[in-house]
Amino acid sequence: MTCQGSVHKLNGILEEYRVKNYSEEFPKRVQKEVVKAAINSHQLSVQAVSAQGIEHVLENIGMGHRMSRSEIEGIINEVGTCPLGDDRESHCIISANQMLDLISKKWENNHNGLNRSRA
Repeated sequence: MTCQGSVHKLNGILEEYRVKNYSEEFPKRVQKEVVKAAINSHQLSVQAVSAQGIEHVLENIGMGHRMSRSEIEGIINEVGTCPLGDDRESHCIISANQMLDLISKKWENNHNGLNRSRA
């Protein structure tokens, strides 16, 4: 699956959860809470989101089975900064703002426009 397809899938999962559990909340507020929950500040020296952070959020909302680790890593590798860390253990991360753009469909809309203009 392409990064764009994985982002679309992640957005669908999170929107399904929001509608079912937080339909009275503004989507932006729920998105900010998702980003906050995905930040791995205890594992990294900077506040950022890793594949493990996204996976943790999906597991906590009961949707971990809906998206594979490789799909999540594909998003982080494509959008994020890699590698981060020493030689023994390398991490890829995205900033909190990048994560918010991804799940607010801003990233998806920008990339759809790019793909249409190339066709």
